[in-house]
Amino acid sequence: MPDVAATPYSDLEDKCFWKAGVAGVELGTELFDGLHQINIDVKKPRISSVGSCFAQHVGKWLLQGQHSFNQSKLDTEQVSSFAFGNIYTPRSFLQWLDFASAATTDTVDYSIYVDDSKFYDLLRPNFNRLGYDSKEALISARIDAVNEMVETIKQTDVLIFTLGLTEAWSDANGIVYPSCPGVIAGQFDANIWYFTQFTVEQLKADLEEIAHRLTKISSGLSIILTVSPVPLTATATDKHILVANQHSKSVLRAVAGELADANVTFQYFPSYEIITVPNSNDFRFHENRRTVTIDAVNYVMEHFNTALGRVNDGADLHNKSPQLLTADEAVCEEELLQASRKLQVETTDLAVFDLTLLGDSHMEKLSRSLNQLGVKHCGGMVMSGSGFAQKRFELCDSEYFVPLENPQSRKLWSAVYHNLAQLEQSPSDEKSTIITNIGMQTHQTLGAFIDWVVVRYPNNLANLSIDLIIEFFNEYLPEQFSLILKLHNAGHRMIVVSDPPFIKYSNESEVLTKLLYTYFDAAAHVWQGFDIQFFDAASAFDAEISDQETYMSNDVYEDGHRDWVHGNDKYYTWLANKLIKLTAD
Repeated sequence: MPDVAATPYSDLEDKCFWKAGVAGVELGTELFDGLHQINIDVKKPRISSVGSCFAQHVGKWLLQGQHSFNQSKLDTEQVSSFAFGNIYTPRSFLQWLDFASAATTDTVDYSIYVDDSKFYDLLRPNFNRLGYDSKEALISARIDAVNEMVETIKQTDVLIFTLGLTEAWSDANGIVYPSCPGVIAGQFDANIWYFTQFTVEQLKADLEEIAHRLTKISSGLSIILTVSPVPLTATATDKHILVANQHSKSVLRAVAGELADANVTFQYFPSYEIITVPNSNDFRFHENRRTVTIDAVNYVMEHFNTALGRVNDGADLHNKSPQLLTADEAVCEEELLQASRKLQVETTDLAVFDLTLLGDSHMEKLSRSLNQLGVKHCGGMVMSGSGFAQKRFELCDSEYFVPLENPQSRKLWSAVYHNLAQLEQSPSDEKSTIITNIGMQTHQTLGAFIDWVVVRYPNNLANLSIDLIIEFFNEYLPEQFSLILKLHNAGHRMIVVSDPPFIKYSNESEVLTKLLYTYFDAAAHVWQGFDIQFFDAASAFDAEISDQETYMSNDVYEDGHRDWVHGNDKYYTWLANKLIKLTAD
């Protein structure tokens, strides 16, 4: 019998075979062996990160692991090395490098949106959402960001660039925008902005030019390319989102691979592969099959640890992951595309509704439950809870208030205000009802109250009374309460609704449970004095419902902890039925 001839596959390592290299690996518990070929010459490299929203996960992980990560001093809200926000395409980053060598960062008029004497930077739409007082102030802030970028690059040994998209929006002058104008800031005009789909050749050329520019600033700098595993929220092509997403990720992966193989400045790290390789009982995405879990981020970054010379201790990666990052979600401008699309497809109903909802995400969830129950109404969410708690609005004599969180919030309020204005002009004596949770945002206000007490009354920490909370209302929430009073004085029946009581099921928040109920008691006391109805949903829920945990949200924060801020559909249906009876009284 003749000998079996050797083949090129005969002596390959296990990593070269799917069965041994992939199928034989228990994802989340053990690491892939030999997955990357990254070589970092510097023992303790100074690392910077730029790119899509997944880059923020990378930055957080590096900071938590006490690596030498360059964090922007101009952008403290996001975990980023540069004060630009998310950079989804190489062209966007190259553009900022262009500004560093140009005489001005003025660019063109299209990139600056002017509204009501305020100037908004469409190249950095998440920065200073309240707007600048002048064009000069906006340009000065851009220059500060560019100068910080150059200084950061000088202090960088390794730059991690997370490639996110091939789709972008540009103007006639070739300026590329981080998000479609009108989604976060500005107002979209099809005569100014047009859709761009970058090709393999364009992406390679841009990245090679980026490498050239960076190494001129820091000669030994190395670039690690990775592809974001986070799918597109929406596509501006005419393709199905599944097809468009796969096209985008495939092009980016091909570009990254070619550059890493052919150019010594680039190396490739397989974040995309680790997250997207098939796995049973998948732990890597939340239920929306788009948001990457914190367990997944940590699993990816434990592989990166091996590139930095750190060896995993063999402990279960799932069990150690919740301690690595906070529950804060990465700030993704893409997420606003979905809200923008909702605004575009909905048509304004000419009918006038006697019932109006005004508030944050709780009101939006309540709105869905009312719709399912066939209860006609207007409104829902106008701003996020943070928007109301952090006073991202201005009181206004003509329209009650002006939301300043983003263009969507102003559009949402415009529809609600139109409904209220019609009601106010109606000759009917029938009062309209507004259900609101403004001023309740306890996931933020309880912490703010404790901080306030520590500063004002450090000896009263053991006696957090109703009177103390009312004083806090007067100092911290006067605009929020004034808005409710303005609507009440205009003739609308106001019902202020408390948050749910689920904070008591959070181990980290057990100490806040008593404070939560005292906060609601204080709110009830205040509103009773103004003849405004306060519905303590938490206390009513406690009195009626025994199986409370079945009403809790099933969502999980990115640090692995359960969402105790909201309820699930079952809770908001319960709340809707209670409020329907209340409005009928």
